[in-house]
Amino acid sequence: MTWRRVVLAVVLTVAVSIGGLWLWGKPRSSHVMPTAQTSPVDVVMTYVRALNDRDFAASVRMGADSRGDISADWFTVHAPNMTNVTIDHVDAVMPGPRAATYLSNSELAGWEQTVHVDTTVTLNNFEGFHGPETDQPWSYELVRHNNSKPWRIFDQGEG
Repeated sequence: MTWRRVVLAVVLTVAVSIGGLWLWGKPRSSHVMPTAQTSPVDVVMTYVRALNDRDFAASVRMGADSRGDISADWFTVHAPNMTNVTIDHVDAVMPGPRAATYLSNSELAGWEQTVHVDTTVTLNNFEGFHGPETDQPWSYELVRHNNSKPWRIFDQGEG
């Protein structure tokens, strides 16, 4: 009889844990995908809202890899929660080959258009630190093949 109780307790613990993680990770809202007419600033803001709302499907679709495929890695969809987002600077759009040289990133060479967006944000729960980290620089590199395609998040990070 004791053996059955132990098994039942383990099964219930696992089920409750999985259920709790599912509820925690469940999207809180869904976001409309940016169009070709959406500005880089609005793409960044939509991306941040999608991440904060755990709309990982939208976040993944807003990303791109060097081949132009929709792409996301673990960090991309589990980036820190960002609040108090301020757009500091948006660089002029430049051709991918020039951006590849300027930013020392050869993967940008395959894109027709790139743009760099600098922001200042409050990072919450970043790198295991649970208190907010205010006034942190966070940058985005957006790419697209031509004016008829929407901007995609190619890279992001501190700096």
